[in-house]
Amino acid sequence: MRNGIALAFALVLQLALGGCALVQERILERPPERSQVENLLSFYHRLSAATLDVQRKEHLDAVAANDHAADDVTRLRLALTLMLPGVPWRDDARVAQLLGAVDVSAGDQASSRHDFVVLLEKMLQLRREEQKRCEQRIDVLRDDKRKLEQRLEVAREESKKAEVLQQKLDELRDIDRDLRSKRPSRRTKP
Repeated sequence: MRNGIALAFALVLQLALGGCALVQERILERPPERSQVENLLSFYHRLSAATLDVQRKEHLDAVAANDHAADDVTRLRLALTLMLPGVPWRDDARVAQLLGAVDVSAGDQASSRHDFVVLLEKMLQLRREEQKRCEQRIDVLRDDKRKLEQRLEVAREESKKAEVLQQKLDELRDIDRDLRSKRPSRRTKP
């Protein structure tokens, strides 16, 4: 009987420890998609702090990787290099094209990749809206500049006219002084 109790106790202990190991494995195991998104975020964070030369190299590497074997990760990696602020190769249209090609099926709507693509699309849309506002502001500033230049030109013309009139007035005063000095005085009798 003791052997039976010991065997049952060992079996229960083994099941308990085995079950904990499975739970622990599941806790430690990350879905590959989530890891990919975390890696992409880490890549972007590192790249955004890098020099322009490093950014250019990473961009060219991402282009080559996407041309060689286009998959969702290479597309997203290339899109991130194209979204870097202040780089000469920034291309929002290409980013939109790459994001549209990422495989996000209806069943994956709760996935990390889906959320990441939606985030990038929203960032892209916000950037487009901001760019549109900036372009409108630039148009307003250009119009204001044009109006100010017209006012400046009118003021210059008025200034030239005033200078000409001042010269004529000075000439008339000189003529008047000359005439007064040449005219005999009425008080003196010849």
